[in-house]
Amino acid sequence: MYEINPSNLDDIQHVVHGGKVFAFARQQQCAVEDVIDFSANINPLGMSPKAEAALRENIQHLVHYPDRFCMALRETLAKQHRLKAGQILIGNGSTELIHLIPRAFGFKKILMTAPTFSEYETAAKLAGCAVQVLDLPAQDGFQLRPEMLIDLIHAHKTNGIDALFLCNPNNPTGQVLTKKALLPVIAAAFHEGISAIVDEAFIDYTPAESLIGEIPWYINLIVLRNFTKFYALPGLRIGYLAGGMHPVSQIESIKPTWSVNHLAEVAALASLSDADYVQKSLQLIEAERDYLIEALTQLPNLTVFPSAANFILFQLNKPLPDADELAKRLGPAKILIRSGESFRGLGDRFVRIAVRSHKDNALLVAQLRTILQPGGAA
Repeated sequence: MYEINPSNLDDIQHVVHGGKVFAFARQQQCAVEDVIDFSANINPLGMSPKAEAALRENIQHLVHYPDRFCMALRETLAKQHRLKAGQILIGNGSTELIHLIPRAFGFKKILMTAPTFSEYETAAKLAGCAVQVLDLPAQDGFQLRPEMLIDLIHAHKTNGIDALFLCNPNNPTGQVLTKKALLPVIAAAFHEGISAIVDEAFIDYTPAESLIGEIPWYINLIVLRNFTKFYALPGLRIGYLAGGMHPVSQIESIKPTWSVNHLAEVAALASLSDADYVQKSLQLIEAERDYLIEALTQLPNLTVFPSAANFILFQLNKPLPDADELAKRLGPAKILIRSGESFRGLGDRFVRIAVRSHKDNALLVAQLRTILQPGGAA
């Protein structure tokens, strides 16, 4: 457990994300289309065919300003989640909304876990907000015990916490807290007057554990979602949050006008209507995640962590090379991976890989066998 002062802004410029395919392609002197990107957790099926068709059909509408309120998408999502349109806010990816939340409410100190998505800490710092970090131990598989959070929430008068940021399933560990386990945390925060922000960027892979249906019962709860991971629309930047009418209105009051473009909205709407795509995506990820976990577990000196999402975290134990060295050796095969070094609470011996198509996954496994097994590539 440690604290970060909002004045410590030096490392904000060093925040690292996956998906650096353009820079990697330049480095390897290859086309972007040739890069096999395991660093970004994007649906290997690509975007929904319905979304692709909608993009083509709506090109002519780019001569108009987009609907600043994204009402068609808000109303569709509200109906899907049994909420009111005023309880939904569309953003330029969920990252925009993550940055708006601490500014809108003037939080003084947020509680977050580590390792987790780096933007929570960055958003807090930029809003002048302190951060208290709860370390998740590797020996427990980075599993979060709800009672740890509840104890800190009840001690808020001493520690000054007024908001909680959680990622469920957690990125980069892949761990998921069940709805049953997480609800006492939200309830404790509610009774102590603490805001609870739950980022469900990967919940499409475990939809039964979503808390979005609990919003009518907890005014302190805000749920974040996006169309990046499951619906494969990272380049369009589209996400949303759901919460109480007043909190949503408060966040919307500081949101930039027209931050969401028209094509992003129509692609999101089309994606939501593609039930066949959703079913195929779930089946593919489940089968390929199981394949990768089994194959990785068979490699020597590798610790593989369980995952409920479309990515897997593993640890390179000595005498294996570290993550940077492994990335260099995979470079000639045009395979891009994500080192865990940039995640607070991990280090240079952790690697996160996306679950991709079977062809890509089998190629990665073959390369890892060559590099990591005794007598492998130097």
